[in-house]
Amino acid sequence: MKKVTIVGAGLSGLTAAITLARQDWEVEVIERRDGIGGPARDMETGEKTYVMVDGTPMELEKLRDYLGFDISPATRPMNRSTIYCFGKRYDVVFPRNVPAVLVERGMRKDSLDMLLYGLAKEAGVSFTFNTPIKTRADFDQLPENTILATGLFRDAYEALGIPFVQTYGHIAFGTMENYGGPPVIIYMDRYTQDYAFFSTINGMGGALIFQRGKPLTREAKKWFRFRLAHDEGIEFLEWFDLNVGVLPMGSSKNPRLFHDRFILAGTLAGMQDPVLLFGVHGALVSGKIAALALTDREEALKQFKRMNALWRLSYYNRRFIEATHPWGLHYMGRLGLDLQPYYDWWLLRYAFAFIPGWLRV
Repeated sequence: MKKVTIVGAGLSGLTAAITLARQDWEVEVIERRDGIGGPARDMETGEKTYVMVDGTPMELEKLRDYLGFDISPATRPMNRSTIYCFGKRYDVVFPRNVPAVLVERGMRKDSLDMLLYGLAKEAGVSFTFNTPIKTRADFDQLPENTILATGLFRDAYEALGIPFVQTYGHIAFGTMENYGGPPVIIYMDRYTQDYAFFSTINGMGGALIFQRGKPLTREAKKWFRFRLAHDEGIEFLEWFDLNVGVLPMGSSKNPRLFHDRFILAGTLAGMQDPVLLFGVHGALVSGKIAALALTDREEALKQFKRMNALWRLSYYNRRFIEATHPWGLHYMGRLGLDLQPYYDWWLLRYAFAFIPGWLRV
């Protein structure tokens, strides 16, 4: 039986594992944490279970046909959101032809991570936990054509020599059982070159303000906490700083499917939108492509390039936002949101082409 090692039990690693196990490969997944759950597991305290909520454009039926399995049980429709762009409020309602969903990330039973883990175990994938692969010596011990899906961890980028950008955040979590507002609230303002957001799913909610390249100021953290409470009545008892990790936007030459002796998947492969950081769709699709790369490198590379055809354009858009902050984001954001009532929503579907993975499926 053919054997393959996959490093990382996130969305892309699990997708690759499911795909290969169903093709009669003997699959071992090596994970540095003590179980499934991604970054949310790092914040588990024993007293509290943290979750992370991702909102993402996703056509579930087409994605199911491409992946070979259905993730819809782990999704919830995202039909509305509220956006505050430099103090001006926009209430956005998504029509039915704009496929946006929410997914829970973490170790609870309704999370996307646990759904994929169940499918992987069912397919016969074996898991080795508490085994970090961090140094160049660690990577050198891995077999050729190992699939690397190590996500946001800085040490993998440094060991492999892949350009990255550091990210910093200020975060809070809590139960939202009586909450009746929009499932996603986004803030764009001068306090961060990225954005801040609140999201909720399955009775839990979380808020995060983050920024690439440099730490957040104390003023920025205080501003976001105040705005959530003042504008939406949302308050959390506990906030804490975190090193969010690193993102693959350190060079216009990312993304990459092959690197050194390895096959890359997910965030490490660069399958993430450089502007708004949509990454769930790209992680799932890149896991499928990484599995294909073991048997048909040429076809896998062809699909990978198509998936990321507009990545570089999006990357330079992000660099423009950074160079012109805050006025660039202010005027571009306001213009797009002010014109929202006057353009057809099908235009937004075409804008999704900038999201890695969208073009193929």
